Order: sequence, then C-alpha cells, then structure tokens
Amino acid sequence: MWLGSAATQTKGLRVGPLSIAMMFLLRMIPDGKRAPRCPELNKVAESDNDWYRNTLTQLLALLAAGKLAPIIAERVPLAEAARAHEILEQGKHSGKVVLVPSTA
Repeated sequence: MWLGSAATQTKGLRVGPLSIAMMFLLRMIPDGKRAPRCPELNKVAESDNDWYRNTLTQLLALLAAGKLAPIIAERVPLAEAARAHEILEQGKHSGKVVLVPSTA
C-alpha cells in the first residue's frame, strides 16, 4: 500500500484516509509489521540489486505478454509536457499520464 497520487477526483478522496487508517491498524500488530509510506526504489535497488532486477524483469515480461494492463488516462506528446503537468495538477485523471516521444 503506497500513499501518494492514488486519490484523484475521479476515484474520490477516501483512498488517502483509508490508507492512513490501514497503516495505523498494521502498526498495532504485535509482530512489528510496518507499512511503508512510499517506496524508495533507489534504496531497494542498491541494497538488494538481485531482487530488484528479477522483479523488474518479471514485471516487464508480464507487460510484454499482455498479462499486465496499466490504466492509461492519456498519452501526451513529449513536446506537450506542460499539458501533461496540467492534467496531473487538475487531479481529474484516473490512471497514468504517459509522455510519448516523437517518432520523427
């Protein structure tokens, strides 16, 4: 469970408070489980490089095989990156805003 941009106007703002409540409840578990607030992939990659590489390889293979379908709200040409930022700032999107490089 990661906090962050999960709550959009499309999905409602209840995601954030529910995530915080879940983190609080997990901290009450006697064996000391913790829920990280945000993944720090650079630290994971440095500390457990083999796990990171294997996981990334598996994810990319699933994506290439069509078994993973990311939700894409909009594809924006790289030349219009400012528009992509506007979309993100509005918070009305549901899914990823993808910058697409020009083919020319």
